[in-house]
Amino acid sequence: MILMPELYQQLMALFLQLLIALVAVIGCAMSHYRILQFLERQITNTFTGVYGLIALFCGITVSQLFAALWFTFAFQASITMDLGNVSGGTLNPFIELFYYSLINLTTLGLGQIEASEHLRFLAGVEAMTGFLLVSCSASVLIRFMKHEP
Repeated sequence: MILMPELYQQLMALFLQLLIALVAVIGCAMSHYRILQFLERQITNTFTGVYGLIALFCGITVSQLFAALWFTFAFQASITMDLGNVSGGTLNPFIELFYYSLINLTTLGLGQIEASEHLRFLAGVEAMTGFLLVSCSASVLIRFMKHEP
């Protein structure tokens, strides 16, 4: 059975979007893991009490910003490859994509900026990734607070 050209193009675009999403997810997971690993080693040996907690919060925030940056680049690559676009932004395109990425990563989905076509798939993958990253971050915070007097 031969696929119609339109269906074939759509499947190839979806496959390409899946590859871009996978690169972003792997980048997020690796950078988040390394940052959390560093934070646990450094903070537990350096800070105690509220200062350690503040340092962990700041470090985790930086890690989440890096994750949003991974997906910002994924959105930019997808737009460049004509896999979709975003609408609703009025600032610099990179800043808008970074903002959109932060909103997706935190699973807020405010809706000021909307994705079209295959970028919707990437936005969904980012929301799932954000949920997992927040869960990992919470476990580090809980471990720290359990060991504090």
